[in-house]
Amino acid sequence: MKLTKCSNGHFYDSDIYSSCPHCGGGVSPDEGRTVPFQDAPGSGDRETLDLDSYNSSAGMGGVAPVDEDDNKTISIYQSKKAVESGAVSAAPTVGWLVCTKGKFYGQDFRLKSGRNFIGRGSQMDICLAGENSVSRERHATIIHEPRKNIFIAQPGESRELFYINGNVVLSPVQMKKNDVMQIGDVQLMLIPCCDEAFNWELD
Repeated sequence: MKLTKCSNGHFYDSDIYSSCPHCGGGVSPDEGRTVPFQDAPGSGDRETLDLDSYNSSAGMGGVAPVDEDDNKTISIYQSKKAVESGAVSAAPTVGWLVCTKGKFYGQDFRLKSGRNFIGRGSQMDICLAGENSVSRERHATIIHEPRKNIFIAQPGESRELFYINGNVVLSPVQMKKNDVMQIGDVQLMLIPCCDEAFNWELD
């Protein structure tokens, strides 16, 4: 197959067409195929590229692959000891939310330093999947502030409310050990890992 560029900038297979089918009329849906292409070699009105060579160098989709780890963000809350040991893929656990009532009864959810978003969406830090009484994204947020070593609950971006120990949360509220969050039909109890007796070495 030879990919050819016409004077109007269209690309077509010159092994199948003697002239550009885009300029000269419609293209049959089962003839040829569209290939993403940038910066074709050569110059002039007619440019030809060996498609097999292009695909093998740029990937089967015709587009050069992207390094998914490029410019990856690393949490500032990462433990110094964890970094020194090479465990830089995740921040250390600072506590858990344990479900005491509802669909996830008995299960625990890991908390990390910084913001922990709660919702039923799969991208949430605390994912309450399939629980329709909980908003899909950011129903609530639990923050661990590592310098003062405290936990704070605050409203997310949802219109729905949630409660701490039976009190509605409309602004940031500090949470203590065994405080209970009511979010939809789910109750979650805070169990700290970091407290007065222990804290990760974050400096």
